Amino acid sequence: MIAILISTFERQEKLARWTADRISNSWQNHPPVLFGGLPVGDKDSLGFEGDAADWMSVNLQAVERLRGKGFTHAYLILDDHPPVGLCHAGYLNVRLPQLAKKHDAASIALLGYGQHRRLEGEPMGPEEDFLEHTPASYRWKFSLHPALWNLKDLQTLLECRMESYSGKDRTPWNFERHRDVPGDPRIDAMANRCFRVHGLSGLASGSPERTVIRVEAVHRFLADVGLFGAKALGGKSLRDACERRWLWAFGHYAGPYPIFWSGCMRQGRPQADFEKWLRVSGSKDLLSSWNKAREDCF
Repeated sequence: MIAILISTFERQEKLARWTADRISNSWQNHPPVLFGGLPVGDKDSLGFEGDAADWMSVNLQAVERLRGKGFTHAYLILDDHPPVGLCHAGYLNVRLPQLAKKHDAASIALLGYGQHRRLEGEPMGPEEDFLEHTPASYRWKFSLHPALWNLKDLQTLLECRMESYSGKDRTPWNFERHRDVPGDPRIDAMANRCFRVHGLSGLASGSPERTVIRVEAVHRFLADVGLFGAKALGGKSLRDACERRWLWAFGHYAGPYPIFWSGCMRQGRPQADFEKWLRVSGSKDLLSSWNKAREDCF
């Protein structure tokens, strides 16, 4: 059985529920949505005991409780990573879970390769929808961007991370940024079972996201030409300044769960790059929904 686990905490509850609403609007017949990090008694909350700031412990409890309910896999989604377009429900509900079981995947990341994002490992064939099998050495193999996780593996990974960190250091950032050293058989057993989607292969036939990809590819080519010219004219400092000015426009990733890679929040406040992208490229429905959520949440 598969669930959607939204990881949050009380102060972000309104944002988390907005993300859940966007999932309901964008992902037809989605798996049940449950929240980690909200108190017992809240609607659809898995509850927790202890310190809410201990992200790893809170989410370990959520994973244990999901497994206790009979779930084997879950899409782990942080509260600031709503879908920013129409999801491919058939792919997320059926096809990706089939691939996860076939390859005994620890995780399959929904922020994949392509669309100006580097291939880090070996792409599989068309019969596997060109999934990328990431190498054990890949720095972000345990990223907390939205992903389909084997709950048993996620539980083991959280337990391992908690051995390395305590208290306020048990953050999501330390979870994904921790540098694993080969030699721990528990980690080694997972490190070779991580995958990423090829976004284009996860799109429904006729999806408007296909047109978005083509348009963004042209714009990115023009931006790359501009960056090359900036470096030729003013060196690295001018190129870096142009990157900061231009590349926010390419944070969108079109796939079975379309996302803005850096999320809609940064350090507890609305993310400026997301809002710029949303005003220029997002749908009117998403923009209207975000503006209302922004008033409610902040």
